[in-house]
Amino acid sequence: MGTRERQRAATRTAILEAARAAFVESGYAGTTITSVAHLADVSPESIYLIFTSKRGLFGAVMEAAAAGDRTAVVDESWIDGVRAEPDQRRRLALMAESTRDVLRNVAPLDEAARAAALSDPEIAAMWQLHEEQRLRDTRVLVELLAEAGPLRVTVADGADLMWALSRSTDLYRALTKDRGWDDDKAFTVLNDLLARVLLPDSPNGVGPRER
Repeated sequence: MGTRERQRAATRTAILEAARAAFVESGYAGTTITSVAHLADVSPESIYLIFTSKRGLFGAVMEAAAAGDRTAVVDESWIDGVRAEPDQRRRLALMAESTRDVLRNVAPLDEAARAAALSDPEIAAMWQLHEEQRLRDTRVLVELLAEAGPLRVTVADGADLMWALSRSTDLYRALTKDRGWDDDKAFTVLNDLLARVLLPDSPNGVGPRER
């Protein structure tokens, strides 16, 4: 990557970080391109050039939060790493660590998206697309668990349950924000719930599977 490309990438990262902070602090409606530009120390024109609009910027912030350090939430290198672990429960633990990062990053933005979706149909559609992508990603995770051993439920039901319990941010938000649980306590309980719902009681347990 040349100097100019590195500068562009650094500018984009600075804008995304500033925009995330602004959206979390002020909500979608309360955030302006000018305020983000001030936080990122760039011109408003630079933001429009890269992201086109505030909606485009918000969508990019959501995608970046969901992907974390990876180029996608569930990418091939990460899948290969999970497949290298033959034990089903250890696979779930690896997935839980990834889920933890996603929930921590996305949950505050979900609040901004939900509020904006009430009055902005385009944001509502964007948020729905993100939820659908989360569900598809979750099915990949459950399929990886099914490869390592039997499940209590079908893959389809397992994906719905994992999405509802963890990758959809409602339960995490309810525990950490509404009930004041700390991060570690919330994730310990969530991971225990996932194990109880998805995995058999013992390595010899059986459950229906769907491929």
